[in-house]
Amino acid sequence: MAIDRRQALRLLASGLGASFWSRGAGAGRRKHRYLSAGEAATPGRFRVAAFSESGEALFDCALPARGHAFAISPNGRLAVHFARRPGEFALALDIDRGTVSHSIEPPQDRRFQGHGVFDRSGRLLYATENDFEAGCGIIGIYDARDGFRRLGELSSGGVGPHDIRLLPDGRTLAVANGGIHTHPDYPRVKLNLPAMQPSLCFIDRKMGALRRELGLGAGLRQLSIRHLAVGGEGWIAVAMQYEGPRGDRVPLVALCGADGPLRPLEAPPSILRAMKQYCGDVCFDPAGRSFAVSAPRGNIVTVWDGANGRFLHSARLADCCGLAPGRRPGEFLVSSGQDGIFLLDGHARTLRRLAAGFPDSRRWDNHLATTGSETCMPQPGCWM
Repeated sequence: MAIDRRQALRLLASGLGASFWSRGAGAGRRKHRYLSAGEAATPGRFRVAAFSESGEALFDCALPARGHAFAISPNGRLAVHFARRPGEFALALDIDRGTVSHSIEPPQDRRFQGHGVFDRSGRLLYATENDFEAGCGIIGIYDARDGFRRLGELSSGGVGPHDIRLLPDGRTLAVANGGIHTHPDYPRVKLNLPAMQPSLCFIDRKMGALRRELGLGAGLRQLSIRHLAVGGEGWIAVAMQYEGPRGDRVPLVALCGADGPLRPLEAPPSILRAMKQYCGDVCFDPAGRSFAVSAPRGNIVTVWDGANGRFLHSARLADCCGLAPGRRPGEFLVSSGQDGIFLLDGHARTLRRLAAGFPDSRRWDNHLATTGSETCMPQPGCWM
């Protein structure tokens, strides 16, 4: 008898259908642990896995379909892994045990958009969603202490929300509204490219009010705002994807401060060409001072100064996409869809593969996440 996706989720949550193995996940509790999804050696079989900073496998779990990104709880013991958009599932992973604790499904008229974030208490999960009939963006609110029961929703302030971050004040959500309208009847079709209106919106999660909305102007309306990272001085780095003519040369990275505009950053022409109009991920280093942006279509990772937005340097890596902070200032982990996991030292400008074995066993997908502290966050007053 065939099992549909919702049945598969219930089996995963009950442990009956889970394909797990765990190798001392709890033993690495005080160390950074990294998570990513990917395609296993058997094409079309997707899994989510955790590994140590040295590349040692910690756990490995089957997915009902292709995965995307993670929301990590403040204590680093729980990760919610979201399906690739339009997503019909999210899995809550107990990282210490290497098991699925809950499966989460959106309402019938909603789809997950690939990303989510916890509040500081770890109780509330905010997930980007698509109200596909109305054509508007939604932030779903789920109670992690009550089986991820859905409590309600907020407007994302735009169309096609994707990434979402909690800002240092603990109250404001930054939402990357890509501006692209999709419908699950046409899962990957972009239905409104000529009329796109991407935006970076700041939402008061307690009041549900839109505090601020930033855009790039009519001339860049086809520049989709996709991924966000928050730095140590309260800066937000923005990675974008261009949906316009192939020959156009447009900025793909931007920087935003607490009260300033969304400022596109300049890169050398050769670097901009190499990025091929598409950024895959962005993250700050552990000190929150520099940030990296991946461009998987161009096989290049770029590194930038988080204070002034100056381009610093780049490294070549085939199909590079997922990014996570390393352990020391200037360090990043980078995943490849073809070639394993690498450590990028932004100061020494070196790229080194992690220990061979588990990290090389599959085609890693779009994002990396870490249970370690991502940045040295600024004082809470910065974004009030």
